[in-house]
Amino acid sequence: MLSRLGAPQLLWSTTVLMGIGIVMVYSSSAARSEFIFGTAWVYWLRQSMALAVGGAALYALIRVPTRRISGLAYAIWAISVLGLLTTLSPLGVSANGASRWVQIGPIVFQPLEPAKIGVILALARWLSSHQDRLADFRVTVLVPALLAGVPCALLLMQPDFGGVLLIGLFTAVMVFAGGARLDHLLATALISLPPLFTLAVLREYRLDRLRTFMDPWADPLGNGYQLVQSQIAFGAGGITGVGLGAGQQKLFFLPEAHTDFILSVIGEEVGLVGVLCVLICFALLALASLGIAATAKSTFGTLLAVGVSCLLWLQAMVNAAVAMGALPTTGTTLPFLSYGRTSLVVSLVAIGALLNIARPTSGRSGWR
Repeated sequence: MLSRLGAPQLLWSTTVLMGIGIVMVYSSSAARSEFIFGTAWVYWLRQSMALAVGGAALYALIRVPTRRISGLAYAIWAISVLGLLTTLSPLGVSANGASRWVQIGPIVFQPLEPAKIGVILALARWLSSHQDRLADFRVTVLVPALLAGVPCALLLMQPDFGGVLLIGLFTAVMVFAGGARLDHLLATALISLPPLFTLAVLREYRLDRLRTFMDPWADPLGNGYQLVQSQIAFGAGGITGVGLGAGQQKLFFLPEAHTDFILSVIGEEVGLVGVLCVLICFALLALASLGIAATAKSTFGTLLAVGVSCLLWLQAMVNAAVAMGALPTTGTTLPFLSYGRTSLVVSLVAIGALLNIARPTSGRSGWR
C-alpha cells in the first residue's frame, strides 16, 4: 500500500496545509497585528514572504543530486550546531524566559528548526554508510547519540525541553529504521529515562506545566489560562465552527493564537470538520513520505525520508495534542500552519528533500 503513495499525495497534502495555513495566519493574527502595527496584514505578509522563500528553496532542492546532499550532511549538521551556539551569544534574542532566536540585522530566525534537519541529515549519512556494522553498539547508538546529543545539550541551555524531546523521538525512530539491534535500543531507553525525568521536574516552570496539564481548571486565570482558553475555543466551534474569521478567542483571550495554538482557532472557526481536515492531511503526508522511503533508490534516501516524515508528523501530533489538552505545553508549532517564518521555510525544505528522493529515474516521466 505504501508503495502506491508518493510525491503526488505529498504535494497535494502539503498544498492544502499551506493554503489553510496562510488563511488562518491572517484570521488568527489580524487583531494582534492591528493593535501592534496599526494594520492587520503584517504577520500575513511576513508569512507570505517566508512561503515564497521556502517554495524557492523547495524547488531548488529538488534539482540537487541526492549524493550531493549526502556529502554535505555533516557540514549542515555543524552549521546548525553553530546556529544553536549563537543563541547563547549577544546575537541571541530572549522572550518568555528563553533565548531561542538569533537576530542578525533585520533577520530573526530560530536555530532549532534547521538543527532538526541537520540532525536528520547527519544520522541518515552515518547510518547509511555503516550498514555493515549494525551489530556494533558504538555505530548504532553511541555516535547517533552524539549527533543528537550535542544539539540537545545546547537546547537545554536556552532552555527548550520540547525541542529536546522531539529530536530524541525522531532519532530513536531513525536508528531503529537504520537497523539497530532492539536490545541496544531498549537498554539506551532505560538508561535515558531517569535523566529525562529529572530534567522534566528540575525546573519549577516544568512542574507547573505538568500540574496544569493534569487540571487546567484548577487555576483558570493563572497557569491554566492558556489551556482553558484553548478548550473554550474547541468547545465553541462544535462540528462546523462559528464561521471563518468570526472566532472570539483569538481576540486577546487565547495567548499565542497565531503560533502554538492556531489549531484552536481552526477548531473554533471551522469546527471539528476543519480540525479533521488538517489531521487527515498530516496523515496523508506521513504515509506519502513513508511511501517515498519504501521506494527510495538508496539507504540514505530511505533514512532521510523516514526522518523527515517522523519530524513533520510527530511535531504536528504533539502540537495538536497540546492544543487539545492531551499533552503538557511544549511550545511546538504546527508545521505549515503556525505563524513562524523559520519553521515554514524549514518545513518546505524538508518537503523538497522528500521530493528529491522521489525524483524519477532517467527516462521516466512524472513522479513514481
